[in-house]
Amino acid sequence: MHYNVLKKSLTPYLLQEIDRIHELIVTPSGKQLFLHAQTILQEISTARAEITQLQKKKLRFGMPPIIGNEYFPKLSSYFIKHELMNQIEITDGGSRDLYGMIRQGRIDLAVLGSTQPIVDQYLETELLLDKRFMIVVPPTHPLSKQDTVSFKDIADEQFVLLNEHYVHPAAFTKLSKQTHTHPKVVYQSNDLTILKSMVRENVGIGFLAEIAVHPEDHLVCLPLSDEVQPRFLISLAKRTQQIVTPLQEQVVQVIHEFVTAQKNSSS
Repeated sequence: MHYNVLKKSLTPYLLQEIDRIHELIVTPSGKQLFLHAQTILQEISTARAEITQLQKKKLRFGMPPIIGNEYFPKLSSYFIKHELMNQIEITDGGSRDLYGMIRQGRIDLAVLGSTQPIVDQYLETELLLDKRFMIVVPPTHPLSKQDTVSFKDIADEQFVLLNEHYVHPAAFTKLSKQTHTHPKVVYQSNDLTILKSMVRENVGIGFLAEIAVHPEDHLVCLPLSDEVQPRFLISLAKRTQQIVTPLQEQVVQVIHEFVTAQKNSSS
């Protein structure tokens, strides 16, 4: 429809004139149209990004540092075996950041961490792996001698946590509410290496996904004994409106092959 015709037909419903002050105000209908316009503009922006990316014949793959540090060195050997490595551009970032990027069309595929299944009309997601959150302490800490620990029993401890770019604060808050406790968080960071160093120096105890800690960190991981506790879910995500290219199809198949091997090796 021509712009002027659209303007003439909709303006009476979108704007209301207040005679006494000669001012136009936006009506509820106008506000509703504004919301739809924002969605349309976002879709146009996403479409442009997707079309531009298709010309490059590369796949933009998002992976959070914790998941990447644990799995990408092994996964990359699968990509190399299938001659895909040179066609993949890795984007590093926290799960919350990557979630926003894939919705905006800035990446094509992402592995995301979450504390519950991802439900989003704009995304297709598939659960790959299910891991635990752990309490992390240095070997010199009194808790290091225990096999497990309940969250309520450590409520008086000082904690160092990953920040809002990760899903850990959401899991920590969920446990705090569930146990009616208010643990003291003395420091938050998006740098996992610094955080683990602070735990080693006994600045505070950590709350991390089990895959975030390795033997060379010289830290002790304690499972939570709480009957109900959040899980660290690792999912593969892509946009629902995105055309699946042969490259993306290949990458997803290789990821499935890798995940199957991981599950078989741990069983």
